Amino acid sequence: MLCPSNFLLPITSCNTRRCDTKRLCLCIHNHQPVGNFDYVFRDAIDRSYVPFLETLSRYPRIKASLHTSGPLLEFIERDSTSTYLDLVRSLVASDQLELVGGGYFEPILQLLPERDRIQQIQLMSDELLRLFGRRPSGLWLAERVWEPSLASSLARAGVQWTLVDDNGFEKIGLRGPDLTHAYVTEDQGQTLTVFPILKGLRYKIPWSEPEETLRFIREFGEDAEVFVYGDDGEKFGLWPGTYDHVYTQGWLQRFFQALTDAEDVTTVTVAEAASSLQPRACVYLPACSYVEMEEWSLAASRQKTFADLYQKTSLEDRSFLSGGTFRNFLARYPEANRMHKRMLFVGSELGNADGEARTHYLRSQCNCAYWHGIFGGLYLPHLREAIYRELLTAERLCPNRRLGTWLQDTDADGLSEAVIATAHQTLFVHRCGGRLVLWDDLDHAWSWSNVMTRYHEAYHDRLLACTAGDQGPEAANIHETLRVKDPKALGALQFDDHTRVSFIDRFGPSQKTATDAVPLTQEYKVTTEESSVRCEAPGVITKTFTPTDQGLRVEIDLHTQEPWYVCELNLAAWWEDREREFDATTFTVGTAEHRLMLRASPPVHVELSPIRTVSNSEGGIETIYQGMTLLLTLDLETSRHLTLEIGG
Repeated sequence: MLCPSNFLLPITSCNTRRCDTKRLCLCIHNHQPVGNFDYVFRDAIDRSYVPFLETLSRYPRIKASLHTSGPLLEFIERDSTSTYLDLVRSLVASDQLELVGGGYFEPILQLLPERDRIQQIQLMSDELLRLFGRRPSGLWLAERVWEPSLASSLARAGVQWTLVDDNGFEKIGLRGPDLTHAYVTEDQGQTLTVFPILKGLRYKIPWSEPEETLRFIREFGEDAEVFVYGDDGEKFGLWPGTYDHVYTQGWLQRFFQALTDAEDVTTVTVAEAASSLQPRACVYLPACSYVEMEEWSLAASRQKTFADLYQKTSLEDRSFLSGGTFRNFLARYPEANRMHKRMLFVGSELGNADGEARTHYLRSQCNCAYWHGIFGGLYLPHLREAIYRELLTAERLCPNRRLGTWLQDTDADGLSEAVIATAHQTLFVHRCGGRLVLWDDLDHAWSWSNVMTRYHEAYHDRLLACTAGDQGPEAANIHETLRVKDPKALGALQFDDHTRVSFIDRFGPSQKTATDAVPLTQEYKVTTEESSVRCEAPGVITKTFTPTDQGLRVEIDLHTQEPWYVCELNLAAWWEDREREFDATTFTVGTAEHRLMLRASPPVHVELSPIRTVSNSEGGIETIYQGMTLLLTLDLETSRHLTLEIGG
């Protein structure tokens, strides 16, 4: 809502008459996540970030604002062949380029404790001062995700301004020319200047010809003060088809030349706009991001409904429509929620400890692996592995880490889990189904439970409705196209009816019916001993989890009248080209780097199968290996007690 008392604050003298020159802010966000492949970093630097800066340096009248995330800065410092830092230093020295701050490791700030929010922001400010001799005055919001409580956190961290998508401003009734001004917001009396990012500019740059973009700016009302463009640097060379479009075919040169020649449009940095413009009004923005993010965070079954409704609704009335918020991703994907709550768990263990452990902890907060939209994100195993690697390294280095067993609601679902913490590993056992939901090896910084469930996504419906040959134009907006990278993806498409964790229990009158049965998800009675956890479904099953030096031993006592029992394990172990079914007492899975040996007494029937998801990425629809499912079947006529030992 607007503050009625100062909705029409007096603004700069430019606004008491017609502004003959319109201000344009170009804010570029360059980021690669923790754990991304080196070749992806280099490709982004060589095909997008450096060519953009080189082109900018040839047009000294063009000013821009630049945000470079911490993970990217760390890589660039290690890469002696990159000219990125020298280009930035030169452009900053000539006042052609402004440095924009942010959370150093690119977290979604509102998902963090207050101390971590401040520390992430100050780390970035300190690093920019070290590298370039300047501290930033403003902040780039990761994924442009806003929540009202951020205003006080940013203000306390010394941030003067930030950018929020116009979608958030439209939700409170501002539209059209209203979106070309600076505004102020506050939380707990702490104030912050906020600028609307214009979606119209985001969708024109770099897709439309320069004159069309200038015409878009010129056709706004004469009261317009500032036009803010803020978007990913990867749009300028890394997204499919954009390198040829932006550089080979000269779009960026034509754009910068058109801006240089324009007498009625001038580029300014966001800091210059913030210092020269008085906020037009006080606003209170709701939780928001860009429209696509709000759509992606909805359940897959609701995304098309929202998108269709959005398209059918008039521009004037779209502000009354609202999708989901970023936090919805934690509800949609248990895997994302487990990582997030695991991060908070490690943070509580660290307490006030600083040093190497806290750096690893802060690095684990990089946002990309915690959600999924049109890009790989959560579905990319190497990004999740990187998060767990940082978390588990931080936990191993924690000076006052708790050991033993206890009950704690670690995933914030209202039910306490059983925690088993030894010097070498940490395990979480959920009372619903007595399932092992987290099994982490601290010595090797490896999570055996880092497996992805095969969820139904909205783009799967589009995949089923189109053919692999219908790829769309090469330089089209990436949000509006569906490319198929893997032609085998359609045949691999399947969805799971349960979350892929371990020690899932099934029973049935035959081996097949037990394998296909609905897993037990009832609440087990959980008790903790000094070094073990006991889970019991009275009259059905009792499971006792005990950590060992090399892994885990699970004693399973079966009380049910059903003649067959199936135990399902889902492990972050690589699929081997081996037989899928066999009877065994001892067998191994995985690779030399991450290998597990399983011992069963008595022998069990084993069925192995890979878990492969069909997910979307920048390059298109692809099939990704996510882990291995093991079904261990026991004929209860032969034994009603099963011992499983699993370890490296």
